[in-house]
Amino acid sequence: MILESKTTFETNNSSTANNIYRTLEPELETLVSERSSVEILANGTKLELKIRSNDIISMRAALNTWLRLIKISYEVFNSFDQIH
Repeated sequence: MILESKTTFETNNSSTANNIYRTLEPELETLVSERSSVEILANGTKLELKIRSNDIISMRAALNTWLRLIKISYEVFNSFDQIH
């Protein structure tokens, strides 16, 4: 059974979405697990995360990892915006 998750994040502006995408892009090149695949797209102010997995355990692990990475990236860029 293939599981699929699609999550859309709305950011303050398109540069934030693009910065998060560019920050996480190198992580996409490294295959963490053969049991799941990840795709991230920046589309204007939106960032889309798509995860496909063979089982619920790898889906949970992939979601936890990528949601945490996106959250941390957003917080870093948001803090830079507040400073400037």
